[in-house]
Amino acid sequence: MVSNDPTPPGREPVFNLPPVVVWLLAVLTLIHAGRSLLSDYDDYLLMSWLAFVPARLTLWLAPDRIGDVVGAMAQTGVADVAERLQLVRLLLADGGVRLWTILTYGLLHGSWLHLVSNAVWLAAFGSPVARRLGDKGFLNLMALSTIGGALLHWWSRELDVLPLVGASAGVSGATAAAIRFVFAPGLRFGELGNDAVVRAIPAEPFGQLWRNSRALLFIAIWFATNILFGAGLVPIFGEEVSIAWEAHIGGFVVGLLLFPLLDRGAQRR
Repeated sequence: MVSNDPTPPGREPVFNLPPVVVWLLAVLTLIHAGRSLLSDYDDYLLMSWLAFVPARLTLWLAPDRIGDVVGAMAQTGVADVAERLQLVRLLLADGGVRLWTILTYGLLHGSWLHLVSNAVWLAAFGSPVARRLGDKGFLNLMALSTIGGALLHWWSRELDVLPLVGASAGVSGATAAAIRFVFAPGLRFGELGNDAVVRAIPAEPFGQLWRNSRALLFIAIWFATNILFGAGLVPIFGEEVSIAWEAHIGGFVVGLLLFPLLDRGAQRR
């Protein structure tokens, strides 16, 4: 039977991403592009106000540990104690704890490669999570995972004066949340572009997740690659870069555990 409806069939968008993911990617891109227009000094000020510095939080909680921070600077190759002290004060910017940086560091990136890698991962795993949780739930999950990443990074590197930047912890949290439902038996990844389908997928309870072989394999590969790259055992595109793998793991754990509190979809009983 031939249809007489003259309306042409709708076309699927080339990039079928939820609007909240598109807007988030646009904000991250605009921020990084804007930084390229700043002078070195102004960019340093921006980093000082928005990047997370573990030692800053440590000295806020225990001001008498300034000596420990200065001592840790010896690993940077600066031998003179007075020079190290001056460098520590410069890096900490004498600006107080700036608690908001446990969240705002996720808005900055170290390079275009850093931004693009996070953007690709966010588009792939953040999109189904955004469809399932809705805009508010998705942004809350990203924010909580970003904070969790900063806190684990601080716990493991409490004397570090190097700034932490990147959306990787938040993206890791979204990845962990996606694991709770994207590896459901019989699900085809092409179906993850449909909001109704995504919300109808029964989410795996935490105790049952470990019986899903595909989810377990993905988790094992995720942790192995993060530790290998983070420890510097495997260079990224041949470059020597510092990977804050502790922040990634912190964000991942938060996303994995808090997903049920924000989930609006079906649950597996």
